[in-house]
Amino acid sequence: MVEYGYAGKILRVDLSRRKVDTVEVTRDFALTFIGGKGFGAKLLYDGVEAGVDPLSPENKLIFATGPLTGTLAPSSSKFEVVTKSPLTGIFLNSDCGGFFGSELKYAGYDVLVVEGAAEKPSYLWINDGNVEIRDASHLWGMKIGETFEALKRDLGEKDLKAACIGPAGEKLVKFSNIIATVTRAAGRGGSGAVMGSKKLKAIAVKGSRDLKIYDVTGFVEAVREAYEICKGGALKIVAPLGTPAALPIANDKGVLPIRNFQRDTQPNLGVKLGPETMKKYVFRSIACSGCPARCGKVSVIVRGKYAGTIVEGPDYETLYSLGAVCGVEDFEVVVKANELCDEFGVDTISTGVAIAFLMECFEKGLVSEKDVGLKVSWGSPETLLTLIEKISLREGVGDLLAEGVKRASERLGGEASKYAMHVKGLELPGWEPRALQGTGLGYATSDRGACHMRAQVHPLEAIFGTLDPTSTQGKPEIVKRNQDLMAVLDSLGLCAIPGLGLWRSPDREMEVFSLLLQKLTGLEFTEEILWRAGERIWNLTRMFNVREGLTRKDDTLPERILSEPIVEGPFKGHTCALEEMLDRYYEVRGWDRQGIPTDSKLRELGLR
Repeated sequence: MVEYGYAGKILRVDLSRRKVDTVEVTRDFALTFIGGKGFGAKLLYDGVEAGVDPLSPENKLIFATGPLTGTLAPSSSKFEVVTKSPLTGIFLNSDCGGFFGSELKYAGYDVLVVEGAAEKPSYLWINDGNVEIRDASHLWGMKIGETFEALKRDLGEKDLKAACIGPAGEKLVKFSNIIATVTRAAGRGGSGAVMGSKKLKAIAVKGSRDLKIYDVTGFVEAVREAYEICKGGALKIVAPLGTPAALPIANDKGVLPIRNFQRDTQPNLGVKLGPETMKKYVFRSIACSGCPARCGKVSVIVRGKYAGTIVEGPDYETLYSLGAVCGVEDFEVVVKANELCDEFGVDTISTGVAIAFLMECFEKGLVSEKDVGLKVSWGSPETLLTLIEKISLREGVGDLLAEGVKRASERLGGEASKYAMHVKGLELPGWEPRALQGTGLGYATSDRGACHMRAQVHPLEAIFGTLDPTSTQGKPEIVKRNQDLMAVLDSLGLCAIPGLGLWRSPDREMEVFSLLLQKLTGLEFTEEILWRAGERIWNLTRMFNVREGLTRKDDTLPERILSEPIVEGPFKGHTCALEEMLDRYYEVRGWDRQGIPTDSKLRELGLR
């Protein structure tokens, strides 16, 4: 068992048999897969056979911390929820901040693996070495806030660390999420539905154990250096008002998708939905465990129609998905919509893009008021708020949209697929891939479907301006490098936002990670070993997806992105030149022309 940095154990809970056991984390396992995403990917690949229904008891739901989770390292709050996605049918890891991951480590576990399914609603109570499967019948049906308050009363814990699902997870909405410590979400891909399929309402954790550090003095010095580096770059933009600081930049540059990607810029939208408006509503800032960014902003509406609304957010992606992409320009409406999504437990990105899909189908005459049971129009607060509830409870047309835009478009038939903005079933984030070529390649090749966080090219193309967004030159190499880097970051237990500060010091990221890990764990986590581990993890998730039947044809983008040029703004006339980049991407990855890892590459990485 590893002695330093890690808790040293994997906790397995079989809900079907109501059995609990533990497995030790070995030195070789740690050096090969690091933690977090890496641990989860390996456990999922080995433990879930091809073709398993994501909502069956045979699927696993994995909560995996990283070696830096719960330490003094900057932004070290993250844990990964790893499972087979019910939305996409492929690999999913969704990270989450707050304090749950740190508490799980303090309780003595690096990883929690949930198997099987309970016969009735249940929750887990992990109190250091004591693990109980408890009845949650009284919690079933509760929204997120109610669930946390009820758990606090049940357990007598005022400062409870827990992760739970809302009504959307119980109803198996394909993009329902898991909420940790009330305000943080493992948002994308439907992990909440997997948890709901297992009749698991919540996981509550209390830990009192210390983490052992190999070289305390050396680790503290490494932490100080990391904090100094993180002060630059994104932190200067994000700290005052969070990620919404990027919204006026995106709008001005013409890369903010509006009305289901029909437009990409609009006069004054950066003011209406941006930080200048948001600061009128922000009550206070919230930080995750060990984070200098404090990017969580609590917004409060004190008067008017939505008086009493309180929510942490909205962040950039929520302002895009519940605002711009639905044609909504009222900040208060977005705040209210954000609150509804958080209380029901649904991903704001997929929810907003699903609603925008229906709005365009209505606009194009593919569905009518009679078909959907309500009048649907761009920018309508009533449309937005009503559909969020209908989706979350699977009522009326909400039952269709709760399947995600890919399945919804297939069921509607006709031209509906033209307006379904997704990759591999996962709805697109808020950065225009026709303007940002590297971002488009990152969306197409992401291991979980459309994702801006996997390749992190959009800050370089749209925010910092360090890359020419319209050029395809060198983008396959950058996407590959950043995907490997983010695989490491997601395995360490670090958040990407302060991590972007490291990107302002080119080629120093892995140097800092290596120093932190070696001083923390005493293991030989050299820069080379970390880069190789990131590549190994990315290839392992690709192997999982290939085993599920994915090939080159799935590494694509929506028809609109490939064939409909941008109609106005700085990037008027542009589409994404995906095919131009894809062959080179496969080449630098060591995959064949169909996107399948070659035997020689897998042997090189120790995966054969």
